[in-house]
Amino acid sequence: MNADALRSYLRTHFNDVQGWSSPWLWQLIGPLAARQAALGLRAPVAEIGVFQGKFFIGLTLLQGVPRGNHAIDVFDMQAFNLDKAGAGDLKAFQANLARCGVPAESVTILRADSMTLTDQQLNAIRAHTGGFSFFSVDGCHLPQHTVNDIMAAMRVTAPQGIIFVDDFTNQDWPGVQEGVARLYLLDTPRFVPLAVIHNKLVLCHLSWHAQWLDWMRSALRRQAGLVIKEVTMYGYTCLSLKPDTSRGLAYLDDPAWLAVE
Repeated sequence: MNADALRSYLRTHFNDVQGWSSPWLWQLIGPLAARQAALGLRAPVAEIGVFQGKFFIGLTLLQGVPRGNHAIDVFDMQAFNLDKAGAGDLKAFQANLARCGVPAESVTILRADSMTLTDQQLNAIRAHTGGFSFFSVDGCHLPQHTVNDIMAAMRVTAPQGIIFVDDFTNQDWPGVQEGVARLYLLDTPRFVPLAVIHNKLVLCHLSWHAQWLDWMRSALRRQAGLVIKEVTMYGYTCLSLKPDTSRGLAYLDDPAWLAVE
């Protein structure tokens, strides 16, 4: 884990990279990464729908794994961008990786429609990486794509890993909530709701849910300005997290930020 690289990115190039991502998300993600490291998990990250890399770069810098990070996007294949949420740009993405200090060899770029990924491809990715530490789902916002992408993420994420579902609370993309509802009302997935923070739903493996929840209750309460409320989502206890945005990025210098018991 490389918290210094993340701090530098958030204070410099983060605002220059086009995309939609809150800098206060890292008030949760940093401690999650620190806890994973304490558990012995050192694994790459992945994202479906990288656009120009704003969120993906932060995940990659934070984990600091030199191989196996996966960026999955249709990029110029805009016929498959069914919701017209934003046209990916491969050259801009690669330029942002270089500018922000992410080695090109650390990232596998998969130019593909996530709906077409086969079982064979997903099995190969899992075998190659050993399972991702973080997987971000931020592709097409239609319900069918949301279900497909979350299920794909579940197959290739390590048991101690975390899945982020973007735009869960975005009123412009109701298909994401509909897709999540379909998934949990009609099936019993292995990854379940753990937290909601700044437009993202956070999922963890069912077997690890109680451990993650107990740890978060303790670790996150030490952070200044973070409002925590316990809610129930699809039968699972889940934390609603509201950072104090008026404090800017002060949490990056808070000793409690990455404190892990």
